[in-house]
Amino acid sequence: MLRIIVLRFKKLSSTGSKTYRRRHSNNTGSRRRKKKSFHIDLFRLGVIAATTVVFLGAGIAVYNHLPSVKVDKAIAAGDRYTENADYEAAIDSYSEAIEIDSHSVTAYSNMAGAYLSIDDIEAAKKTLYAGWQNTDNEGLLDNYHAVIMNEAVASLNDGTADLDTLRSVVGILSENPDSSDATGLLNSAYERLFDENFVFDYASYKSFVKELLNVYKTAPGDELAGVIRRYSTPGEISFTISTEDAADYNDLLKEIDSAVGASDSASSMMACFDNSVEVLGIFSGIFEQLDVGNVDELRGFVVSDEYLTLRDIFLNGEETPQENTTYVPISREQMILNCSEGKWTYRFADFEEYPETAGVITLWANFFEDNGIQRNSISYEPASTEAGLYPHTKYSVTYLKSYITSGRSTRVEKMNYRLDTTISLSEDEEIQTIIGDWGGPDEWEMDIDTIESRIKP
Repeated sequence: MLRIIVLRFKKLSSTGSKTYRRRHSNNTGSRRRKKKSFHIDLFRLGVIAATTVVFLGAGIAVYNHLPSVKVDKAIAAGDRYTENADYEAAIDSYSEAIEIDSHSVTAYSNMAGAYLSIDDIEAAKKTLYAGWQNTDNEGLLDNYHAVIMNEAVASLNDGTADLDTLRSVVGILSENPDSSDATGLLNSAYERLFDENFVFDYASYKSFVKELLNVYKTAPGDELAGVIRRYSTPGEISFTISTEDAADYNDLLKEIDSAVGASDSASSMMACFDNSVEVLGIFSGIFEQLDVGNVDELRGFVVSDEYLTLRDIFLNGEETPQENTTYVPISREQMILNCSEGKWTYRFADFEEYPETAGVITLWANFFEDNGIQRNSISYEPASTEAGLYPHTKYSVTYLKSYITSGRSTRVEKMNYRLDTTISLSEDEEIQTIIGDWGGPDEWEMDIDTIESRIKP
């Protein structure tokens, strides 16, 4: 569990209150007066007494209507209500005090405390923030920040935290860039947030990282720079991103690198993005041909140097940011990134992972020889003609050395192309045709039941 930041309201009080004192005058000198006979004038005494009562009552009335006195009385009433756990009444009293004096720090502080007592955190935050804006009292701002961080810790502990939760903590840094509590909480929250349940949304993630960068540009610091490097990539997770957003993300990572340096995780992710651009560049021309239905162009592409060079990287198990698998999908819309032990790899989405694709080419890196000659194979799945996965067409082209029938019955071994067309009508139903010597002089449709192949173990 993350540590809860204990919120202790400072003993906040309004400053500049006036003190009212009654003035006294003392005459030290003495005079000799002519001795007079002593008698009481009852009428005059009554007038004096009545006048004194009038002035005393008026003075009390004026005192009771002084703004500072009314504020103090409203706060005192609120405090009594709070002691009796009548928080709604306490809030009303503190609100009355603020209406009289919008600069009363004590009223804001105590009112926020009453809101917290009834778990109205949003109202408490609004009260503290409004108090800080109206009074410039740093104690109110500190308490506002403490409430935000406690709320974030609670969300992280109960598993409901998201990027908006952390964005509120970044807001603290924008107001107090030196807050070690805020940077410490962001560091502690990293692994807690990016778990298997985290749903990656690039727009939201970019906005969050940009906010961190903006704070850093305003007030650079080593501790914040470390937070930014860490959050430049979203933990050891797997997520899908469009190729358009991937290009934008790559630019963001380069901006972070320029500002604070790149982490090893960010460097490996940039390698994925750069490699994906190179790979799509290899396939851009053939995609253009396939988009207009020129499937026969696969014959020339499957034996091209650029295709075979890429194929051999996978065939020979060479290191590459792209996931090294036997059948490697190439598509233009989405890519999937995976992180393991701080290192990122990627793959393009296949047809099942993104049925809305405009088309998927699959590079074949299976070791398959015919009399010592490695086969060259490739597949293409065009865009679906209807919404969903079915019906689904797949063309597979192989350049291989095999026996074909030339003339009436002569079997000839030669290099030739084979076209396999599979139309899947449903998960359990498909139609398949295979054409041997595809595009050659001895083109013929093969009997699927008698096809024999030899796979090198």
